Amino acid sequence: MVTALVLTLLILATAALAVSGPATSYAAAAPRDPEQPLVLRMRSITPDFVPAKGPIVVRGTVTNASDQEWTEINVHGFIGDTPITSTAELAEATHTPLTADVGSRITVPGTFDQIASLLPGETKTFKVRLTRASLGVSAPGVYWFGVHVLGNDGEGGDRVAVGRDRTFLSLVPRSPTTPQVDTALVLPVRAGVVRGSDGAIEDPEGWTDSLRTGVLHDAVELGRAARGHSLSWLIDPAVADTVRALARGNPARTLGTPGPPGEGGSPSPSPSPSASESGSAEGAAAEAPDATQRVARRWLREMHGLLVANPGEILGLPYGDIAVESALRYDEPLLRRAMRRTGNNLQPWGLPLSSVVAPPEGRTTGATVAGVPRGTDVLLDDTGVADAAPTVNRVNGRRVVLIASAASEGGPGPVDPHSPLALRQRILGEAALRYLDDQQPLVVELPTGIHHRIPRSFFSGLDVPWLRLTTLSGATAVAATPLSADRLREPEAPQLGPRIYSRATQLLQQSRVLQSVLPDNHVLERQLFAETTGNTSYDAAEDAFGALARVRSTDAWVADNLADIDLTAPVSVTLASASGRFSALVSNDLDVPVSVTVKADSDPELRITGGETVQLPPHGRTTVLLNASTHALGVHTVTLQLTDKVGRPVGASTQFPMRAEQVSVLIWVIIGAGVALLFAAIVVRLTRRVIAARAGRGAL
Repeated sequence: MVTALVLTLLILATAALAVSGPATSYAAAAPRDPEQPLVLRMRSITPDFVPAKGPIVVRGTVTNASDQEWTEINVHGFIGDTPITSTAELAEATHTPLTADVGSRITVPGTFDQIASLLPGETKTFKVRLTRASLGVSAPGVYWFGVHVLGNDGEGGDRVAVGRDRTFLSLVPRSPTTPQVDTALVLPVRAGVVRGSDGAIEDPEGWTDSLRTGVLHDAVELGRAARGHSLSWLIDPAVADTVRALARGNPARTLGTPGPPGEGGSPSPSPSPSASESGSAEGAAAEAPDATQRVARRWLREMHGLLVANPGEILGLPYGDIAVESALRYDEPLLRRAMRRTGNNLQPWGLPLSSVVAPPEGRTTGATVAGVPRGTDVLLDDTGVADAAPTVNRVNGRRVVLIASAASEGGPGPVDPHSPLALRQRILGEAALRYLDDQQPLVVELPTGIHHRIPRSFFSGLDVPWLRLTTLSGATAVAATPLSADRLREPEAPQLGPRIYSRATQLLQQSRVLQSVLPDNHVLERQLFAETTGNTSYDAAEDAFGALARVRSTDAWVADNLADIDLTAPVSVTLASASGRFSALVSNDLDVPVSVTVKADSDPELRITGGETVQLPPHGRTTVLLNASTHALGVHTVTLQLTDKVGRPVGASTQFPMRAEQVSVLIWVIIGAGVALLFAAIVVRLTRRVIAARAGRGAL
């Protein structure tokens, strides 16, 4: 008695908590009941709504989870007594405890299945066929629906339900004048990308798991199940690029000639003999791909095939899933560049996409919406708006589409709320209530991490009379309702601060310079930009200090490489006339060739020419000659610096004084007198020799 009383109190307390909780909180559905000795699992409901006529057939399994044999087992269907008629009620219903009485068991002969016995651990299938008349419902709405199992454990107890499974079933009278509810299913493909100090992707094992059995695998499974049905893919292009890098062996960042980009579908060709060591290593990895490479290549092939065959659309997030709110506040050019990188086509496949902004939290500010480029839709959760709002709105001149966040929560349990059947029945219920109410289009973001085999019946089961599955743009092709920006709820997720953006700006500026002096590398800047967006993404905001440390590390790497290209000039230079020449030494301590230009600056009275672009081999040195000319005597300050071909400073610079001196007239007079005396001495000596020669001939 005491135990029963305690259990009763716990059940009542749980029910009270479920009822008193906020109606807008859909964090989790009702928990599974670990006390069920016989575990029921519905596998299919045909049809998956209450038909106007004809039976409903439910198939599934019963498993004996106890340590004793059960006999005389009956599996009955049940249905709710009253319909759910609002989305708020439906959301609240998902929190109903498993033991709560939510419907009447159907005991009409011929409508239930019988199983003679089940040994401990044994599983058997069941089939329940419910006639339309046995359901006993007629009012439109969404009903509780499911199965109960009764049995005999040999202890002589009452025959009560010792196992339950439940979901929702919609009853929607078809009206020839009422259009179907346009419904868009949005499938996100996004993941935080973290790269190490060498530019290689961190945690490749975690990515392998995601591609093989995790979130990214689930995206492919859902896409495969949707073939022939509209699906809106919400893709961060950086995810596909990251998988491509894994397919190539996860190469580290390099200054040398990068390996071939490839699709990851076939081994990359071997590098040329002049390729760098890292390139050679990449080629070797391509010849003998490891598990990560194989999984990545398979995922790319499958994803490409699904996107090509997709009858829906592709929605492109800003590259790297950059945190839009903080980027607009501290570094708007970075956001613009990320959106340009995404562009209008998913590269390198060339598949058209539409630009969208979709914060993972489903919330943003009015200022953020106002800062988004016109023509870019903003996807938010309906919980991100105070009070109820239509699906399609206009805020600060931009379209804001609200996702039905509750629908993504799935079914009520005891099974996984995201199991295919539970999730589909919830979506059907949401669409049914819209059909019966205000005809608002329905937008559902499919949850990631489903970890179920998704049957094609998940999508074919959505082919019901009141629902039309279409794309996001198709579902939202209605007049937008003006919505005040004040009704948008502030994000609660962590935000990035200004320090990381100032360092990121410096990094990207320097990365542009570094690539410009590397004649054999044309992708380094893009690689560094991808790293930067990964460190300024929504995912990075969860660890802002770690993201800032990574940006600083990459910035230091760029600065150190630029510092290895140096310039040495004389301590001072003196011009003995109006013009003269001097030299500077340019050195390259990098392992790759560079191309730089020596640029000289001084005051307007001193003109310096020369300093052409020089090509330096790895660890090379060269002397650059420059010409200086002036008509102004005195000391001039000369600054020499290395630049790229368009004049951007590389970093190395030096400064020295140049003295210009006019040689005096006296010196020229002295020099002239000396020359005259020299010639006079020569004449005198020649004259004496001639006289002496004549005197000698006269003496003879």
